[in-house]
Amino acid sequence: MKKVSYDSIKADQAWLTVAQHLQRRNQLIAEGIYFLEKHPADHSLVGRLVVIQYHLRSTIRQLVNDTSAMGPVTQLRQQVKQQWMMVHQVTFLLRQIDDELAKIGVKSPVFRSWMHLKQTQFSYKAPVSVQLN
Repeated sequence: MKKVSYDSIKADQAWLTVAQHLQRRNQLIAEGIYFLEKHPADHSLVGRLVVIQYHLRSTIRQLVNDTSAMGPVTQLRQQVKQQWMMVHQVTFLLRQIDDELAKIGVKSPVFRSWMHLKQTQFSYKAPVSVQLN
């Protein structure tokens, strides 16, 4: 029988939340690339979005590889600690992506208004419900 603690449940919920926001951010970047490709004046910003998307994917790939290299953990406390470490790293990555998207929005008013429209349709903000310990 698998052991469960309050801390492990909190860590699982935090992981689900940041993973969902990460997927949304990846989708937002992909849609942003498609949107900016339609605007010839902003083609230089498309390259920046592609770099951001590559950075997101390579960072997640590296986190997965690092976690896999650690090997199996038998103690619940150690598992929760590793999970929180991943949550912290993904949250930091989300903040970096948000900062880069804001910088692109400063350079392109068209992209900024598109981002505002997307944010009103669905929340792409950093997860508030996750309280990092």
